[in-house]
Amino acid sequence: MDELEQVEGELLLSGETAGEEVTESTRQFFVSKKAAALLKHEILQGYVKPFVAKVGRWAPGGRVVYLDGYAGPGRYADGTPGSPALILDSAAEIADIRKLDCYFVERRREDFKSLKALTIEAKSRGLAAEALSGKVEKHLAYVLKQAEGSPLLAFIDPFGLGLSFEALTEQLFGSRQPAGSTGRDATEVLLNFNSNAVRRIGGLLTSPKERPGKQATLKAMDDACGGDWWRSEFRKSSDNSEAVERIANGFALRVGDAVRSHSWTLPVRNRSHHQPAYHLVLFSRHRDGLWLFGEAISHAQTEWRREILKSSTEGTLFDDDSLFEEEEKQKKSEWISEIKENIVDLLRQHKSFTVDRYHSEIMGSVLGEARQMHIRAAVKELHREGKTGCDGKGDIPDMRITRP
Repeated sequence: MDELEQVEGELLLSGETAGEEVTESTRQFFVSKKAAALLKHEILQGYVKPFVAKVGRWAPGGRVVYLDGYAGPGRYADGTPGSPALILDSAAEIADIRKLDCYFVERRREDFKSLKALTIEAKSRGLAAEALSGKVEKHLAYVLKQAEGSPLLAFIDPFGLGLSFEALTEQLFGSRQPAGSTGRDATEVLLNFNSNAVRRIGGLLTSPKERPGKQATLKAMDDACGGDWWRSEFRKSSDNSEAVERIANGFALRVGDAVRSHSWTLPVRNRSHHQPAYHLVLFSRHRDGLWLFGEAISHAQTEWRREILKSSTEGTLFDDDSLFEEEEKQKKSEWISEIKENIVDLLRQHKSFTVDRYHSEIMGSVLGEARQMHIRAAVKELHREGKTGCDGKGDIPDMRITRP
């Protein structure tokens, strides 16, 4: 357990973070970026630009709205960009074709000052950015009003429990009906479901001690999850790891059902052998969102593995780049082999099928690691081997794979 986890856990158990992020103790988080944060930011960067480019084509003036509900200071103390700085850089990169209006919310006064300075700097570059002080619930109606008629992407990244289930489903999503064929009112949410909070708060259920704020903390978890269903899931799990997975996936399914949305849940770790620090969940009402997210996840995990390898070989005589490239080459070969096997299994069951219809079955255990280029490579190899009539050309999601 690292220092932040310990402090966060103590605050969660005392009820100080009920419904909101840790405040004073999170200052240490913004000193430098950890591997889990790197993965999150890589995904965010890899997703936002293609999302804005795609949905903005139908929006008036090419305008898309971005909301960061728990923005922090915008940059780490060592100068490394945080999510607000990264998004503003993305907004600048696509400014010639799209307008990304950014709203950043932060409740802590010192962090808000830094965030405000960042948005002032962004405005001087011709970007649309506004920093809002206080809790995200206070400003949600305002931002949603500004987003009327435009696509919206919300990034909900608290240290604690964050938005309530009701605010997420009824206010954020509920005010925006599922978009039609144009995507003009597309609404997507990328959310940090805090796994540490699940473990800490779940421990209250089995602890015989009546800690201060225990009932308030449990009630806050009920509000975040949309009911007390998570309690039975925690109790009947064999260990914390199983409990976290069950509850994170159960939460995603319940939100998806409530707002008529698809979801993709990704456990995020600081090291491959660590328990998840959080689960990153995308809620999207269009299949293209899931495909874009899958591509962003795959690229981000490549950079995450690079960072992990660099950390583990620091101070040694290993050539990081050569070792990394060799390991990635091996992974690519293994991914393609598994995808080929999965496609062959599907062809035994079906004369033909589209990739989009059986995406998860095609990817199998490499879902979230491999991406479209690996599907294409697998199909082309199968075609050369005479195992499919599909030559691997064309748009991957719409590709129809047939028997020879």
